[in-house]
Amino acid sequence: MLTQLWLTVGLVAVAWFIRAIRNHASAKLDFPVVGSPADRDFSKSLVDGYAKYPDTPFYIPTSPARLILPMKLFNEAMHAPTTHLSFLRNVYDLFLGLYTHIGRQHEDLILTIRSDLTKNLPAMLPLLQDEIDHGLPKEFGTSGQWTPLPAYMKMLRLVALVSGRIFVGLPLCREETWIHASISYTTDVAAVMHASQKWNSVVRPLVAPFLPEVRKAQADLKHARKCVAPLVDEVMQKYDAEKPAKVKVGGRGTFISWMLKYQPDDQRTAERVGINQMVLSFVSIHTTSMTITFALLDLASRPEYIEPLRAEIEQVIKEDGMLTDENGQAHLSKSSFQKLVKLDSFIKESQRFNPLNLIGGFRTTLQDFTFSTGLTLPKSTVIAFPMWAIYQSTATEAFGPEVSAAAGNPGPDVFDGFRFAKLRAVPGYEAKHQLATTSEDSLNFGHGPHSCPGRFFAVYEIKSLLVNIIRHYDIRLKDGKQPSHMVNQVANVPDPRALIEVRRRNV
Repeated sequence: MLTQLWLTVGLVAVAWFIRAIRNHASAKLDFPVVGSPADRDFSKSLVDGYAKYPDTPFYIPTSPARLILPMKLFNEAMHAPTTHLSFLRNVYDLFLGLYTHIGRQHEDLILTIRSDLTKNLPAMLPLLQDEIDHGLPKEFGTSGQWTPLPAYMKMLRLVALVSGRIFVGLPLCREETWIHASISYTTDVAAVMHASQKWNSVVRPLVAPFLPEVRKAQADLKHARKCVAPLVDEVMQKYDAEKPAKVKVGGRGTFISWMLKYQPDDQRTAERVGINQMVLSFVSIHTTSMTITFALLDLASRPEYIEPLRAEIEQVIKEDGMLTDENGQAHLSKSSFQKLVKLDSFIKESQRFNPLNLIGGFRTTLQDFTFSTGLTLPKSTVIAFPMWAIYQSTATEAFGPEVSAAAGNPGPDVFDGFRFAKLRAVPGYEAKHQLATTSEDSLNFGHGPHSCPGRFFAVYEIKSLLVNIIRHYDIRLKDGKQPSHMVNQVANVPDPRALIEVRRRNV
């Protein structure tokens, strides 16, 4: 009986393997390949391919191989039905969503972020700043002497703490078990992506359940759900009893109460809400902590920007004053943040120089798809657009010679922290090139109908942290050592070993 069972399993595996190979082979098109499968960093391949093939597709031999499409097809791809070109399928495959839940359909979560979270941003700003006031001295210290710190790990903890204030509220957001759980899940899901890319995409589903990184992420998920379970049960019981039409921003379990509105009765379970909370932790902590780490390292690497940014912050405070919440806690208003044009520009330039992905507009074809140009892509083709090359090209309008001359900007190969502030001073560009604005030459948050719904929250969180750091701390690189990037194919992350030094200012 056991022999027959293994024989059946073996036959099923062989049949699946043959089918996977056929599907994999059918997705291969006759387009040029730029770069080598042995390359660890495909940034040069993207620049070379974009220069050589600006109007036709080319492959970069990542794992899986990505077909890089010309930008003339970008809007068509972004507006294609999700039943034809899917962003989630790409994420699901990349992060092994069967085991991590990343890339699964979480419509209730998306609706909560897009509607309730964004709508209530002004009321959340005092909470964000209060949590930063609480957490920053703990993570950065209060010494007037230079103190070395691991930039990425400190930002991970701060972003986890500040995000948690909104998503789970006090007191859970400050409990070490919750902070550790949300950080571990975030870092281990990222490790799953890197581990999975070491395997050919054909055999990846077979080895995925046995990868230690996958098992670690699953253990994190189980532990984190256990941490949040009492809060979820409490909120669900209250919701079922009262069906509140409106909940107070910053209250215990507010975000969960919002999310329950969008869940059908049969899906309103503690397990589903708990999983959503961990997915939310990943998407909010993963990209935000890396973005602010890059910005902090850029600031430490270019100290000439510190005083102008500090002066802008103090000028806005002088003009607007600080508001106080019901507890007497001082904070900046939303309108004051909008006046910090130089800070907005510096973060955006840091994003341009340090995109977390070198390519944008990821999609996977769920069926054969034909563009208006006649280009037909078979099912299972993984496509993207050459974001890094766009950011480095003078053919891109924002970085081209005409607009750059009008703004007084250098070419795109030069880091200019105030590049976008100067662009916004050019007539006709006043409302463009803001950090949260998406466009074909600014793809960090995506673009089109499926752009990142949480980007407005992320922007205010990043700005709130940087405002507090710049006002209250001096920063510099440890021993003046310039940290290097860590690029894995098209993923770009800050070096977790990079050190900065900080000292508390007397303000």
